[in-house]
Amino acid sequence: MKKSLIKLDENIQGFTMGKGPLGCFCLALNPEADDFAYRAADFIRYENAHGRKVRFKPRKFDPSEALRSVPESGSVLRPGDPQFVIHSTTLEAYEKITQDGQLKSTSQLRKEGTAQNAIGFLPLGEPPDYLDYVMFAPANGWGSGSEIVVNSHLRGTPCFDPNAPYEPQARMYFDARKVIEDGLAVRDGAHVLKVYGALPLEGYLLRTVFASDVTLPTGAEDWTPTLFTEAANTFFFKNLEQKH
Repeated sequence: MKKSLIKLDENIQGFTMGKGPLGCFCLALNPEADDFAYRAADFIRYENAHGRKVRFKPRKFDPSEALRSVPESGSVLRPGDPQFVIHSTTLEAYEKITQDGQLKSTSQLRKEGTAQNAIGFLPLGEPPDYLDYVMFAPANGWGSGSEIVVNSHLRGTPCFDPNAPYEPQARMYFDARKVIEDGLAVRDGAHVLKVYGALPLEGYLLRTVFASDVTLPTGAEDWTPTLFTEAANTFFFKNLEQKH
């Protein structure tokens, strides 16, 4: 059986993922974090369902309490679930997404003959089944991760620096709670949520923010994933308040 790893680290803020020992996929979690039980249980169940056994470092950790405390139903809202999630993409890909009327996974696009480079697949050691899903990030917190992915696509190579210069593309805001309540969300511990195969835009996409919608902050010479995330979120939430 293939293996993956949960590394317990009380010094880590949030979580990290990447290659663990022998190249296996590794999720580093802080056991003192509020969402630890959720992430650990989701990761274990997802990995087990895909034929991978989860090991722990240190090995003496017992996950039984986390598994007992976290319900398995993916369509039940949790206290920490975000109201909105992000999927950022290039302008070229966005044009196809709007034409198709849905956001598709890398595997689905490849089946249809669309060349699709999975930027994080090799450097992060992601399992092959990750390509079958559309990944999302929360609007706040580590939402700049979506922009980091876009910057990597534009460069043609992974760039994990949130302050590296780039040209913002299309930042798509989705209704996370509707995705969850409609039973479309998959929880794997490594992402806030993901969707298998494809997600229709209608009923879920709330707004797309482009560089033309916002203004480069005073004193900044270039957009960076961090700067655009902050500016786009401000624009999105301001217009959301005006709508209501």
